[in-house]
Amino acid sequence: MQQSQSKADALSAVPVPMPGIRATVSDQGLVRISHPATLKPWLARLLPASVTLPMRTLELDAMGTFVWNRIDGTFSVDDLARQVAEHYSCLPVEAQQAVAMFIRQLGQRGILGLR
Repeated sequence: MQQSQSKADALSAVPVPMPGIRATVSDQGLVRISHPATLKPWLARLLPASVTLPMRTLELDAMGTFVWNRIDGTFSVDDLARQVAEHYSCLPVEAQQAVAMFIRQLGQRGILGLR
């Protein structure tokens, strides 16, 4: 029961871009995200707060671009997965796994937060 509740909580979370994230569109129509580099906690403690972190760029593939363009603070992870399943004609469980992994990876890079 606990695991299904955790999954339900994760699917109902709404992803939102973190402050300082910049998204542009490449000539190929794919989204490029510029974000501050993330540091390991031990390294971050050693650096003075005045240090400006370098910016990193991440170019999304077509499916990532599809999902990113729908992250507006209103759609939950489950809503996004349903849209992916419909657009790419895949099984809902496959779409849930793909979207959850995508959101998790962007969260680990400090690009997205959940509310």
